[in-house]
Amino acid sequence: DRIIKYVSPPEHYVSPSGKFLGQSEREHEFPDATSELRKRLNLYPVGTTSIYFLTSNAGEGKTSLIEKISVEQAKKFKERQDVERLILPVPLGGRPFLRFDDAVVASLSNKFRFSFLFYDSFLELVKMGAIIPAFDGYEEMLVEAKSGEAISAISDLVDQLSSTGTLLVAARKAYFDSTLRSQSWLLDSLRPERNVEVQRFTLDQWDQEVFLKYAKKRDIHEPGKLYKRVAKQLDGDNEHPVLTRAVLVRRLIDVAQEEKDLDNFLSRLGRSQRDYFFDFVEGIIDREVKYKWIDKSGTNKPLLTRDEHHELLSQLACEMWISTVESLNLDVLNLVVELFGEEKNMTSTVQRQICNRINNHALLYLDNPPNNGRIRNSRIRFDHEDFREFYVGQALARALYAGSTSVVRQILDARVLTRPMIVEATRYLTSQNTSILSIRKLLRMLHELRGHQQTSYIRENCGALMLELVGYSENRCRIDGVTFPAKALEQRDLTDLEISNSLFNSTSLSHSKIINCIFSNCRFVELAFDNTQELDGIVCSECTFDSVTLNKSNGGEQRAFFNPDKIVAVLHNQGITLKSQNGEIIEDTDVTSSMDRDMKTALRFIRMFDQATTISKDAVQRRVCGESKNFFSRILPKLINARLIGRESIKKHSYRLRLMIPLSRIDKLVESAGGEFDRFVMEASSQ
Repeated sequence: DRIIKYVSPPEHYVSPSGKFLGQSEREHEFPDATSELRKRLNLYPVGTTSIYFLTSNAGEGKTSLIEKISVEQAKKFKERQDVERLILPVPLGGRPFLRFDDAVVASLSNKFRFSFLFYDSFLELVKMGAIIPAFDGYEEMLVEAKSGEAISAISDLVDQLSSTGTLLVAARKAYFDSTLRSQSWLLDSLRPERNVEVQRFTLDQWDQEVFLKYAKKRDIHEPGKLYKRVAKQLDGDNEHPVLTRAVLVRRLIDVAQEEKDLDNFLSRLGRSQRDYFFDFVEGIIDREVKYKWIDKSGTNKPLLTRDEHHELLSQLACEMWISTVESLNLDVLNLVVELFGEEKNMTSTVQRQICNRINNHALLYLDNPPNNGRIRNSRIRFDHEDFREFYVGQALARALYAGSTSVVRQILDARVLTRPMIVEATRYLTSQNTSILSIRKLLRMLHELRGHQQTSYIRENCGALMLELVGYSENRCRIDGVTFPAKALEQRDLTDLEISNSLFNSTSLSHSKIINCIFSNCRFVELAFDNTQELDGIVCSECTFDSVTLNKSNGGEQRAFFNPDKIVAVLHNQGITLKSQNGEIIEDTDVTSSMDRDMKTALRFIRMFDQATTISKDAVQRRVCGESKNFFSRILPKLINARLIGRESIKKHSYRLRLMIPLSRIDKLVESAGGEFDRFVMEASSQ
């Protein structure tokens, strides 16, 4: 009853297509991801904890899908339609400073009014298979928990389930790919006797077929014609986010239903690929200014200008961000509006009209609308987190532009800034008059702000913002003494940049172009290469590398290197010059060896333990394919004798295999063995 009452899936829901990836590492495509996921969640695992990761890009329907299947499941449960368990949405966003168990209980208490559902009781319901928790917004905990609390929390949860129950974890694709792609962090932390299986569902972007289905549900006349008009305005780009991201399609249809001159709105969207989101939001704000927010006291003029709309929404987003909440009480909302009105010298009449209309703003919506004038439980939030992140970025940029260091410090120290926030802040700052506020001046301000605090978010946020800003500078820039977030060097175009005394968290150079850059006294936790980067003239002086990884973009095995000599060899092969403390060039003293055939086959098998703690014989046969005979007669016995693999009999001719050492040790053993299988087995036996 509580799920049906308090969970509100979209009224015109359309299921996207999706892909499923299990142990076989072969993707299975499904035209209806919603039905397929609900069907799989209803399969009760015996003696195993099943974890389904639901991934997609932002705004592509993860939350809507969870809400849809949870309400459908609840209704079927009430009608006794052969459904034995409930899917319970557990939103985790906006609770960065709570422990995982406290965040779960707080979410259930706030959303479903469960005052006496304690965490231990919640765990028992999951173990019994009575409920399947669907953790939504998990990436926010991942990115904001500095010491890995979010990762260890889900490991603890899985361990407490004792090889029972099912979990659904929704996370943005970017965070999954950077943090969760290899589940070794989870499986290595469990007790040896725990059985866990990890599977992944990925939602596809909307295509033309899904767009037309949704438009028909919204009663759009000639939806095909609308699709062609929008695609034409976007230079025929059918993969543009305005046509493929669910949240933007919904807003586009809203405009199409109300806007008489749709071409005027569409004319904004094709101007710049970089600024498309700003152009989209600005089109919505324009309609608010011209047609809705009109002074009714007799002037018939707009209550706010376009920029004042942006500024007011930025202040609301800033208040949410600093207070670490996703919504504001109406009393707080009215206070922010009043302070804004006083700052702009508005009359009390205008302020009152703004307070009355802000609840119905096109980019905001009201939780628990007031009943009989009572507003105690009513809260205002942004229509989607994308809009909130957009305006947090604007709030930061406006504070930097105005030189308001106290506000900037509050924003930077609240939480880890997301990439959309940084992109919007940079877009705003670089679009202003550069003679007033140059990139060099901004870098100086950020260097002063970052200070020397090691425990705050400021250093990492300053580093991320600096790296985004220097991409738009035509002059040589310097960054000193900051911490860069994960994936900081992905998809970058950097030229003539010097970075010193800084820490790079795990990052790859995928699709990056880095030319004539100097890194001095920097530490790289993990640096990954593939075949997509373009590097030239890079010098690393007195830098340390904890590990270097080679990813084969066209298939093949991933190689991780920890030995300093081998790391030097890999960096030299990538065209990077290394210098010692006295300025001398460090020569390549090692030639990176390639793997032999048996080692490749063994690793293909061992990588299966990224997905599960135990693997059946049949699953292994499907994975090693043409090497099956050699694997079972020669490779597997050696792995078992070296105590790398354990075998558990199930039936007479069937058994399961279990990895007996942590996955994190495998790469080091492979490197120590130089890619030779026999040496690999010998190294493992001796430890």
